[in-house]
Amino acid sequence: VRAVGPPSELAVMASAMQILLFPFRLVFKTLLFFAQFFLMLWAMYAAYEIRMYPIKDFGMIIHEFDPWFNYRAAEYMAEHGLAKFFKWYDYMSWYPIGRPIGTTIYPGMQMTAYGIREAMLRIPAFKSEMPKWYALTLVKKTIGTTRKWGFESVPRLPKFIDYAPMSVNDICCMIPPWFGSIASLFTGLLTYEITRSMNAAVVATGIMAILPAHLMRSVGGEFDNECVAMAAISCTFWLWLRSIRNPGSWLWGILTGFSYIYMVLAWGGYIFVLNSIGLHALLLVGLGRFNSGVYKAYTLFFVIGTFGAMQVPVVGWQPIRSLEQMGPLLVFLGYQVLAFCDFYRRKNEMTTKAFILFRIRVSVLFLMGLVIVAFLLYPTGYFGPLSARIRGLFVKHTKTGNPLVDSVAEHQPASSGIYANYLNLPL
Repeated sequence: VRAVGPPSELAVMASAMQILLFPFRLVFKTLLFFAQFFLMLWAMYAAYEIRMYPIKDFGMIIHEFDPWFNYRAAEYMAEHGLAKFFKWYDYMSWYPIGRPIGTTIYPGMQMTAYGIREAMLRIPAFKSEMPKWYALTLVKKTIGTTRKWGFESVPRLPKFIDYAPMSVNDICCMIPPWFGSIASLFTGLLTYEITRSMNAAVVATGIMAILPAHLMRSVGGEFDNECVAMAAISCTFWLWLRSIRNPGSWLWGILTGFSYIYMVLAWGGYIFVLNSIGLHALLLVGLGRFNSGVYKAYTLFFVIGTFGAMQVPVVGWQPIRSLEQMGPLLVFLGYQVLAFCDFYRRKNEMTTKAFILFRIRVSVLFLMGLVIVAFLLYPTGYFGPLSARIRGLFVKHTKTGNPLVDSVAEHQPASSGIYANYLNLPL
């Protein structure tokens, strides 16, 4: 047995130094946290302010063709309600043929504007003086000092709070700047969940605030699907990663499912979100990170999200019939098989070797069952074909059969000559 003597003089000095430095370390961490929090808020404000330039220059005006159509649909929803909107056949669109609007568009953007409008109408208009709280007084002095130092773009606090319900037009014009800030925030949260670094989260928020690809679809008046979909995409990815942070955080999968439903309502790009999460869940199995928490999180996300997506008229039964959405469905079924194997192992206290052989047998039976089901369903036409947009990307020099898809350049694959012409990068 080794005797433990009294601590050395050097160890005592080190401990005393740590005790003395603790208050300074605490103050430094507190100041660093407030600095990071301020920079995060600043990035969100910058995202909003940059997107307000068209409104400041031209007023509350909807820009481009698609935003005008979306605004008209939102106006109809606000005037007639959700029930009539989903039954609306618009004879003024694609004249003289007309078009059933409620069942052929992703209505999430219009529902967002409608919800904001209804909420604002329930709050009476008012005008009151800004409260003279100590915290607000301190913030006002800090802003004044900051502006004196040359940061004149820092916004001032208003003297009065003036509120009145906004019109549908104004709400549709303001949704892109509002959701630009929200998308920047969720991108920062997503980055923090990946890196566990607050500094990286602040930088990611700032980058998303000024990213040209995001700006072009979210400036004031650009009332298009992408302006709300980017926030929904970032939110869904963040919630998914949050739900698998550890085995005990699987309840976040419920919020992931609801966020995905909003993504489905907002934009047809939900297929990208679904396949990305499905692929990530599959990779977790390959990396040996499958556990009860991951199983519960993905199961909750898929069941809630798929059930909600199938309630959207334009989506319908696609989540369980479309070829481009089969991957996540197969991952879901595979997760049930893995969970069953784990349950059987715990119940019967199997050895490692016996469990591996049992899992292999069950997996083979599962794959054989899938092949038989696919063989029986394929002749009946159960599986739907790839969408026109997907076919347009992979089938070159052919028509998809949908004139609307064929006429839009973004639905066609890019040619290598484009890089040489515009980027000076011959490939």
